[in-house]
Amino acid sequence: MEELKKLIAFVFQRSGKERMSEKEFYMTLSFELGWLTPGEGMKVIEKAIKEKLLGKEGEEIFPLFDYKAEEVPLGFKFDSKKLEEMEKDLMTRIVGKIMMESGIGEKRVRDEIRRIAEDLNIYPEIAAILLAKKAGIEIGEFMKDAWSLVFKNS
Repeated sequence: MEELKKLIAFVFQRSGKERMSEKEFYMTLSFELGWLTPGEGMKVIEKAIKEKLLGKEGEEIFPLFDYKAEEVPLGFKFDSKKLEEMEKDLMTRIVGKIMMESGIGEKRVRDEIRRIAEDLNIYPEIAAILLAKKAGIEIGEFMKDAWSLVFKNS
């Protein structure tokens, strides 16, 4: 969700406002920046509210984190590919990262995750994180979602 956080910080830093309407936010993403369609911009808002990165009062939205302190890299850009990636489930994202960084095929990765999950009697998503960690792959971006999964299901 780091990319989503950077996107929110970028839009609010750029606007110089503490709050804005949903329409103003998604219009910035679609018409001013040309990064997303209005529909995709609305999905970003929904996802950010769900992830507790944005708050909403009436028609106004506002960041629930210190967006001014967030460092947005020079040349930052957000596109529909990043939005699609965010919408994938946790397991798919972890498996994708393991495959990309290790060069191991999907079937082998999923088989190994299944074996770890069964051996340790843990959620497959947690087994995937363990496999990634064992392979030396950075998994910090998945931890918030993993914690949410565990606490939601316990």
